[in-house]
Parts: sequence; C-alpha cells; structure tokens
Amino acid sequence: MKFILVLYICMAGVCESVYEETPYNNVEDCTQASEQVKETAQEMFPYSSGQVWCLSQDEFEKYKIALGETSNT
Repeated sequence: MKFILVLYICMAGVCESVYEETPYNNVEDCTQASEQVKETAQEMFPYSSGQVWCLSQDEFEKYKIALGETSNT
C-alpha cells in the first residue's frame, strides 16, 4: 500500500493543503518524513497552525474530494 504525505497549514486565517506528488511505499517511511516536515514547518512558520497526515491512496482520494479537488487518476 502506498501513502501520501499531506500538510494542512494555516497562517493569518488562511489555510492551505499541500501534498507530496510521490507516494511512500510504507506508512513508516511516510511517518518519519512527516516528523521532518512538521519540524521544518514549525521553524519556518512559527505563528502558523496545522496538521501533517500520512494517508493511504484511498483516504487521499476522499480527502481531495472533500476539498473539492478532482482526481487525476
């Protein structure tokens, strides 16, 4: 199963969702990378808030639908 790293970040009342194009081969690798992304985001944007997730491809498709994005697969 493949996993996609998703970052949801809010700054000054504006929230954005970004994600990596290349999926991880397992949840462990994605989780490890998510910790690095979280630390970097906190350092670069100390007054922001947000969340980092590792979603399966099925969960990611549902997430994109919830955000109003269309699937390109």
